Amino acid sequence: MSSTPAQLDPRDVEGFFRLVQKHIGVALSLNKDYLISARLSGLVQQSGFEDHTQLLRYLINNPVNKLHWQAFEAMTTNETSFFRDGHPFDALRQTIIPALLESRAQERKLNIWCAAASTGQEPFSVAILLREHFPELTKWQIQIWAHDVSQQALERAVAGTYNPSEMSRGLSEVQKKRYFSQLTNGHYQILSEYRSMVKFDQMNLIRPWPLMPSFDLILMRNVLIYFDHTAKAQILKKLHTQLARSDSCLLLGSSESLLFDPSFQAVQIERMTYYQKRNSVA
Repeated sequence: MSSTPAQLDPRDVEGFFRLVQKHIGVALSLNKDYLISARLSGLVQQSGFEDHTQLLRYLINNPVNKLHWQAFEAMTTNETSFFRDGHPFDALRQTIIPALLESRAQERKLNIWCAAASTGQEPFSVAILLREHFPELTKWQIQIWAHDVSQQALERAVAGTYNPSEMSRGLSEVQKKRYFSQLTNGHYQILSEYRSMVKFDQMNLIRPWPLMPSFDLILMRNVLIYFDHTAKAQILKKLHTQLARSDSCLLLGSSESLLFDPSFQAVQIERMTYYQKRNSVA
């Protein structure tokens, strides 16, 4: 029988959580030990370990290998949905995208980055929003970059295939019919023209970032809450550099704030706040 969190030695939990933080930056406290049972049970069975304790002690006492990365990825939160939370996408449609289109009218080029894309719903939501509300962009050069630390999540994102439950979250019936094809197994796949708008790749935010263009819009929603102060500061410094101009926009999750960081300025619109960079800090 697999061990439950109550049976786990706190030293094993702490040792494993230290590994998670070191390699992917996610900071977990001991009271999150229930996540081990919730997220590593499949790995325990697939790998032939007797219980969670045996798996943890293997991970703690052996050099980092493929099994470690499977465990690290399992501890990440991949909660997402199409047009998640609503208000940020209203702000994109009503305020942010129109302002960017006006200021980029001469170049007719827009670079967008979804920094924690999970299984792809967020970048595809952005692609749908652009096509649905800004038809003039068909004559622009649009590139949506999308990264995630989880290779398993990215494989699903690249396929662009979703089950009925996932399709029911955030999409209207019209959008389902217009932007997806229904497969023989009852699942749906986003049309190839929208898949081609998004460039997916794996990325670890606490490791050196790959060479990327400067971005007009960055979505890093519900990500920073998982990092400690040091990792968060390092990520924000890189984000500041990655924003193309002072009017480029950074969107965070509703519970995240950069009011403590003088290198960013907050812009409040109705029910949400987004951020732009200050090019010089006094």
